[in-house]
Amino acid sequence: MDDNDIPTAKAENLANGGAIWLPWPGQPRDWGPMGESDGSAMMKITPIGGALGVAASGIDLKQPQDAATVDALRAAFQGGLVLVVRDQEDLLPEDQVRFCEFFGPLGARARPAAERPESADGPPEVMFVSNRKENGRYIGSLPEGEMQFHMDQCYVERPARATCLYAIAVPDSGGDTIFGNLCAAYAALPGDLRAIVDASRARHVFSYGSTSTDQVDQAPKISEFIQPMAVAHPETGRPALYVSRLMTREIMGLGPQAGGDVLDRLFAHQECPEFLYTHKWRNGDLVIWDNLCTIHARTDFDPKQDRHLRRFSVAGGPLAAA
Repeated sequence: MDDNDIPTAKAENLANGGAIWLPWPGQPRDWGPMGESDGSAMMKITPIGGALGVAASGIDLKQPQDAATVDALRAAFQGGLVLVVRDQEDLLPEDQVRFCEFFGPLGARARPAAERPESADGPPEVMFVSNRKENGRYIGSLPEGEMQFHMDQCYVERPARATCLYAIAVPDSGGDTIFGNLCAAYAALPGDLRAIVDASRARHVFSYGSTSTDQVDQAPKISEFIQPMAVAHPETGRPALYVSRLMTREIMGLGPQAGGDVLDRLFAHQECPEFLYTHKWRNGDLVIWDNLCTIHARTDFDPKQDRHLRRFSVAGGPLAAA
């Protein structure tokens, strides 16, 4: 659907109507337009994926936003789990931080400062997902290749509530981010798997800079934490299937064989196409996603092409079992 074909509606219906969870039964639902404080600009919010994802257009995030616009963005984020704002050219770090703070306090990096490739001159909360080099060394993290499905910071007690990436430079093709809806995946679990998930906790592990299970397993140093396998959305209480192929290693109380078999089934289930949305990056894209209710992965790309994205996160708390 072209933006010009999107039906209009009062923004108050979005801001005051509560969360709308995707996929919507029966038919898609379009949101917008939204008048900014001076009445001259209009923001439209519309679904972009079958399982999750909404896009906001007609907004300039270099400018402060009024309370109604912020409320609409929050409602769209809660409903869509992935919120995409395109065409945000030359967005400064402070603009991205201001946007992140619409959704909560800025989050800290989990990686120790002494182990980060980023310059100490920048904000301590910033991370670059980048294959750029200076003086022969990468200036950011996770520079190349495919990356398996995961949730950010699931290996610490307080994972980030949300992650926000801004595309400064992207390759001509590849380097896409695939998002999965963990609430929809939980709701569609077979009964035997749901019984295990509801009653169990799992161990999550990670080695900074790893993009595959083989790299994590071979790393001399890992971070790890045990989390519920079914976590409750902090605002709505809706359950999400909190496991991922890259970082979940063990179901507590099950042996390696039985637990591994269950995890393999869960990974295959949550990665089914009906739960996924693939975001093909363009320069100027700003994307924020719910880090508790989604998984994400990266597709491969030509390492000779420039890929440089700036990341901030929104702080989270300890996870509650659903």
